[in-house]
Formats: sequence, structure tokens, C-alpha cells
Amino acid sequence: MNEIQPVSCEAAECNVISDQSIIHERYTELLGDESKLRAENVHSIYVPTSTAEVVWAVQDMISKGHSCVISAGRTGIAGGAVPLGVTSILCLDQLKSPLGLAQEGDAYAIRVEPGMSLARLTGLVMRNDFNECRDFDSAEHQEASASIADKNLRLWFPVNPTETSAHIGGIVATNASGARSYRYGATRKWVRGLTVILADGRLLKIRRGDVVAEGGCFVLHEVDGSKKEIQSGEVSLPATKATLGYPLAAGMDLIDLFIGSEGTLGVITEIELYLSLRPEASVGVLVIAPDEETALGLVENSRSNTDVNFDAIEYFDPAAFQLIKEKKDQDGAGSHIPDLPNWQGCGVYFEFSGTEEETEEACIPLEEILEQSGLSLDDTWAAMEPAEMAAQRIFRHAVPEAVNGIIGRRKLKFPGLHKVGTDMAVPNDKLREVFAMYRQGLESSGIDSVIFGHIGDNHVHVNLLPKDMEELARSKQLYLAWAENVVTMGGAVAAEHGIGRMKKEMLQVQYAPKILNMMKAVRTAFDPNGVFAPGVLFE
Repeated sequence: MNEIQPVSCEAAECNVISDQSIIHERYTELLGDESKLRAENVHSIYVPTSTAEVVWAVQDMISKGHSCVISAGRTGIAGGAVPLGVTSILCLDQLKSPLGLAQEGDAYAIRVEPGMSLARLTGLVMRNDFNECRDFDSAEHQEASASIADKNLRLWFPVNPTETSAHIGGIVATNASGARSYRYGATRKWVRGLTVILADGRLLKIRRGDVVAEGGCFVLHEVDGSKKEIQSGEVSLPATKATLGYPLAAGMDLIDLFIGSEGTLGVITEIELYLSLRPEASVGVLVIAPDEETALGLVENSRSNTDVNFDAIEYFDPAAFQLIKEKKDQDGAGSHIPDLPNWQGCGVYFEFSGTEEETEEACIPLEEILEQSGLSLDDTWAAMEPAEMAAQRIFRHAVPEAVNGIIGRRKLKFPGLHKVGTDMAVPNDKLREVFAMYRQGLESSGIDSVIFGHIGDNHVHVNLLPKDMEELARSKQLYLAWAENVVTMGGAVAAEHGIGRMKKEMLQVQYAPKILNMMKAVRTAFDPNGVFAPGVLFE
């Protein structure tokens, strides 16, 4: 029988900042995140440098009756790291070390601390630079490292959220995905193990397969031999990308309960991630379609063709093209945005990878897909060299930058203004229906908008760009109406950004009160006193 043992942990005291002048002079960035929500004040900030110090911090908060949010990269846009309604911040910025490698058959994994950025993890793995690992001398690490070297393996962590400054802890806490999730899935698929500090200050170390829900509950084995049962329940999940609270299911792995839990069940202090073989070559192709109807047909034809295994399929509507061009013109001669042969219409970006031979062979069925869709290679911008693909990334990432610029200028007149960005996904057979819904709503509202994102997963981001507070209110109403329709289509109201504080209303659209109460009961079982992230996910 697989067992798991929450154990007591003797810990050293960690640094605590409680001087309000110091907090507001040096730590003001911890009071908000990319959601633009902000808190005015907190009582204290805990800055641990080890798992042991996290244990001490949690135990200290318990003794004082404090509550906290967990803060690290703060790149989330749902407000989950904003310390509203809490007394403390548990800042994991200093837990940023690579810890060690592990091997499981032909699979390899790397263990890291939650404050490590995605950019740093990517760099370490791409360079096979594992000498920095803290547990460099351990037998497990040495064996895995030697195996990688002997086989001359090229590894990578294929999950690629857009913001590379995101921290691994936040990526796991929100089950983040990104463009390559079309092929590689979201973060959940790549997590092998976690170390979590629970709300009673004890440490829980689990690997995938250690604890699986049986008979509707998880059984945790205590050090004294007793057992603690936590009812897991079961939720009917949408058959799409989704980050919607707790993914309760019969036979689910306990590790999957923590992934995507948004810091509400415990503090993740170590993460073990599976690595994959890095492909020899990658190709990016931006197809310029004359209109959205042609682009949707291209996406459908590409998904039905099994001769190309696409890593990513992304969409840019006509408004996105125009925003990128305007930004390029505004930036002038110093702009890094590459030029397009044709700025009219819209774009579908494909990325595929493999051996040199496989990527060359994939161009033949891609050409057939284009012809089937009424297009040709003349309508494409292809990139195969790293520098060319880097230029394509600059192009793709210019859309959210342009959106932020527009809203920033409008906020000068209306400080409370912000964009309203959707994060919904639907099943494959609902792609055209959801686009028709978006276009009808946008046309009738008259609100500026841009649509872009992960169309391969039927997961595009509709960004509504209100000009004033009245349009902001109507944007929110439109989003809510869309969400209700998406649920009827079998979709998810939050596909990758989570619920946080900003989208609790959306979670109520997704699930009936009975399901929400089931999730709340799981949370209460892990955190009966509301130590972690009160106000996140649920009221």
C-alpha cells in the first residue's frame, strides 16, 4: 500500500518584515500582481530561504492567528497573489535553487524550488548545466546526471507560458499552459513530485502515484500510525483545457489536487518536474489568411490531418494584425517587430518539431492543408533558424504589449479602467459557434477588441478594450453572458489563468452550489482555520 506521512519539522526562524515604512519603501511590489489589483497594507512579510523556514513561518502565523497569500513571481492576472483580506505575505522569492535530478526508467526529472523562474529553469536544462543543483553529491542526482551525459541527451521542459519570468511555484499553482499545450498539455502532466507545507505547519512529501483517491476519499497516514481521511468527491469536468478550482475525480492522484489549487491548500516548497527529449529542429509558420472564415477552416483542416504533429496552433484576428502594425509604426526605426509581406487579413501560427528529417517531411502535408483551405505557401512566413523563430516570438508577443499600451493611455483619463480579457475554452465541435458568439457580441456592443491565442485548443483570449467606465461595465456584462453560453457548450470559463480573486463569479457560472460546497469542504479539510489565501477561489 502506498503511504504518505506528514511529519513534524524542526525549523530555523525566518526573516520577518513588519515595519510598515520598510514594507512600503522596499516591498510595495508584493502588494499587487499583474491583475492590477492592489492591497494597501499587510501586517508582516515572511521571507524564508528554506523549506524549514517555511515551516517556521507557517507555525508562527498559526500561533498569531494570521492568514497569508503566497507570493513569488506575481505574473498572474487573476489576483491570486494580492494580499487582500489577509494579514501576511509569505514571499518565496528566495527559494530559487535547482535541487537535483532523478531518473525513472527512461524518464528524467529535475527538482527545483518554487521561486525559480521559468527562464532560469529553461536555461539550465537547455545547457545541461546541472552542477548548480544543491544536491549535486546525492547518489540519485549523480546517477541521473551521468546517464544524461553518457547518452548525450538534449532535454527540455516543454510547457511554455508566455511570461518566462513566471516562477515555477506559480506555474504549478495555476496549472499553467501556453502555446505548446496543444501537443504537450498543461503543467499537471509534467509534475512528478511535490513537497508541501500544510496549514498545521507539517510537511507533506508526495510523488505521483503515492496516494490515490479510493472510495471517494484520500487516506493520509500519520507518523503515529493513525489515518486521516479527506473526502474527495467527484466533479464533472469540461473536456477542455481548464483551471477551475479542484479537479475532483474518482481515482484521482493527490498530487493533482495541489496542482492548480492557487495556493489555497498548502505551500509548495519543492517541485519535481518531468523533462522531455528536446527536438532537434523546430519550424514556425505564420499563415496569412484573407479573413476569419478562412482561418477557422484552416484550423479545422490542420487538426483533422494526422500527418503533422503540431506543437502549437495560434490565432491573430484582423484587429491583432493592425495593433501589431500600429505598434511597429509607433516604435519607428528602433522597432524589433518584423515586417509582414501583407498586413491585411488575419493569421494562424503553426509550430512543429522533431528530427531534421521529420520537420522537412512535415512541410508536404502542411502544403496540402493550405491548398485544402484555399491558401498556398505564398501566404506564409516560415522560420527554421533560431533567430528567425525569435523574431516570430517578438511578433506574437507584441499583441498583449500593444493592448497594455492602449489601456495605459486610456487610464490617464479613467484611472479605474482596465481591459477585460477572456480565458475560456470549448470542445472542438464548438469552435465556430463560440466565434460566432464572440463576433455577434462585439459587433452589438461597439467596444474595441482584439482576439488572439491558443486556437488549437479552442482557447482564444478576447480582449475587450473599454474607452471609459461605462464601457468597462458593459464589457464585464458581456463576458459574463459569454461564460454562461460557454458552459452550455461543454466548455471551461477559465482555461489557463485560474480563478484567483478576479473570477470567483465565473466559478459560480461553471458549477452548481453543490459542487462548490464540495470543493469548499476539501479546502476546509486541509485548512480549517483559513490560513492560506482566504478570498481566493471562493468567498
